[in-house]
Amino acid sequence: MKYSQLKDTQQAAFNNFEGIIFAFSNKQLDEGLAKLGASKSDIIQCSAGMFLLKSREAALDTLLEASNKEMKEALKDESFLQDALTYELCNHEYFITGNTRDALAALDLTSEEIPAHVMKASRIAASKDY
Repeated sequence: MKYSQLKDTQQAAFNNFEGIIFAFSNKQLDEGLAKLGASKSDIIQCSAGMFLLKSREAALDTLLEASNKEMKEALKDESFLQDALTYELCNHEYFITGNTRDALAALDLTSEEIPAHVMKASRIAASKDY
């Protein structure tokens, strides 16, 4: 499996998770609560604009932990790691910035955790793919 496929699969699982709404105004919050059949006392705010049914908090934690574990396991494969790093370098405009910091942060890795030949190949590929 390619990195982008795993990301898409995990994003779809999150997007289809029941009990989350996003609201950036009181009107949107009221609409989201109506969609969930919930009241303000039934939800918690997780991050900017994201609200979750309290009753679904453990299930969301389980989903996110499983996704993180799956990604960490996949990144142990050198081919997958190179694909992931190249993807994130392109995504974070390495060709323009010459900086790997944001790409590594997206993968929750440090440069010390990347074999030198993988880093070099990914930088070259990202420069060409951009």
